[in-house]
Amino acid sequence: MSSEEGAGREVAESGPPVRRRVLVLLNPRAGRRRTMARARRRIEAYTGLSVELIVPEPGDHAAQMEQARAVIAEGVDAVVVRGGDGMVAAGLSLVLGAQGDPIPLGVVPAGTGNDFARATGLSRRDPREALDVVLRALERPVMRVAAVDALRLRVSTDGAVHDERWVANSVNIGFDAQVNRRADALTRVPGSLRYLVALFGEVRRFRPISFEAAVDGEPIARRESALICMQNGPTIGGGIPLAPGAEIADGRAEVSYVDPLSRPGLVGLFPLVYLRAHRLLRPLHTRRARRLRVQVPAGVPLFADGDAVLAGDHPGCEVEVDVVPGAVSLLR
Repeated sequence: MSSEEGAGREVAESGPPVRRRVLVLLNPRAGRRRTMARARRRIEAYTGLSVELIVPEPGDHAAQMEQARAVIAEGVDAVVVRGGDGMVAAGLSLVLGAQGDPIPLGVVPAGTGNDFARATGLSRRDPREALDVVLRALERPVMRVAAVDALRLRVSTDGAVHDERWVANSVNIGFDAQVNRRADALTRVPGSLRYLVALFGEVRRFRPISFEAAVDGEPIARRESALICMQNGPTIGGGIPLAPGAEIADGRAEVSYVDPLSRPGLVGLFPLVYLRAHRLLRPLHTRRARRLRVQVPAGVPLFADGDAVLAGDHPGCEVEVDVVPGAVSLLR
């Protein structure tokens, strides 16, 4: 992100320090319990006189979000999330679902993938250092934010929408979602290797999928593909550059699909993407788009930001993904 974008918009006037009320969300899955306990103590021990930190108990995510929504309703100056893409999406649901002026979102990358943080240049810092930077930024008279895009996902059956949510980095349909599902269960494998280990474990079950899909209002067309992925940022799976040209703040996303491949070809696909050998990947097609519409066949999984939206036991549905330009005020 350029320095001009990093400067962003000012959300407070220059002047003496002001007291800010800040909601902080911790992800209990982003590391061991001792790591999370240390992070909580570090946040609660912060002595900045101009910042009031509210930290809901992260042990029960549903209860955590319920408390967070109540805090948002009372009014906050910013929301800070510590975790990976799934936690960033939870933060988006809070700041973009609130009434009134935009609420700045701060991100401390501490998850398995951190692909959204990687797209915004935030993943280069140690989580402890990143947290200190965010907390210090909140004390300043002027909070500076950068406007970045978000994805809005809708899932419907027979015309009735039954799931609508905000997505930070990617929507994955098909084989890629199956790999995500397997990776979630590999809790003992280091985060950076989970995706590749899951890839080799899942490829034995692979079958080509027949999708009906349309981009940017074009006529819907049937396509045989291994996967369909819409990305707000350039990487998925903890750093796999499936769409290296994607930019987080250009008002568009990258839609990728893969022509039918043999199992050996599918195994070799993602390692080649890791090496950025895209010229060798003729079955991989990527294009920029503002909207994607897909008829997802029965049983095909759908993931968003690494979390299951459809686990694979559904009767079929329609999925729509739209880019919302500049939706997020990202705290810099």
